[in-house]
Amino acid sequence: MAHTCFNLADALESYKPDEVELDSCVYCHSKGKTNDHDGECDLHSGIHLEVSKEPHHMRQVVNLIIALQRMKKQVQSTEFTDDELCNILLDNLVEEYVTPRVHERTHQAAEHYTHTGSTRKCFICDEFQKSLVLRKGVTNELQAITLQGANMSLRVQLDLCPYTSSVPRERGLPVVLGVPGNLYLSCTSTSDTPVLGLELINKETLQDISGDMKRFLFFKTTSGQALHSFESAKFEGYFISTSYSNRQKVDVCKSQDAPNRLTTFNVIDA
Repeated sequence: MAHTCFNLADALESYKPDEVELDSCVYCHSKGKTNDHDGECDLHSGIHLEVSKEPHHMRQVVNLIIALQRMKKQVQSTEFTDDELCNILLDNLVEEYVTPRVHERTHQAAEHYTHTGSTRKCFICDEFQKSLVLRKGVTNELQAITLQGANMSLRVQLDLCPYTSSVPRERGLPVVLGVPGNLYLSCTSTSDTPVLGLELINKETLQDISGDMKRFLFFKTTSGQALHSFESAKFEGYFISTSYSNRQKVDVCKSQDAPNRLTTFNVIDA
């Protein structure tokens, strides 16, 4: 026979013996039995429920009485294990606790960008006055080349398309940069290293941007002397840059202080 003591201190947090007096267990009372032991209630000879003298809520005392009434219908024998007794007590708890769920809004879940305003047609050159030239081949790419005189016609005209974000930001103006022929600058990752490229894509596809399409988006910020920088929205901390050397591919570099790279540009209306 299992002899188990159950401390009701956890269940009855503010029961006051002076306010509520239990002369006998409900179960024992129904059987015509009484208990002379102060502070102790015998449900059966094998079970002892110890009532704490600390204050408890009246509601929890009522819950105990209801639980004992239910147990009176369930328990047919005192021959049960500790686990069985625990299950009986848990099954008869009548107080329900509701745990509130807190939903936190995250920028990534809701962030998207919409093309707004008019497209600005412009030319871009770096601090060394090298212009961007489109070189077509197996893969199209932009190169930064020093141009003079009649060669200035080789510089590529870019479409600077402004966007608005669903989440307020202070990082600059979101823009997409396009060149003739539905080619758009994009920042993608190759071997875990972001690179700048040109992708052929329909303009309407870029009306709304979110998720992986953020590779086409750059944050344009303006510093002193009207110099502009373009930071990748998909790979934060990577900026469009040109080499100090002539006729080199336009790419991205990490941080604006990368050695031998120029990350600020003049934007000239076409």
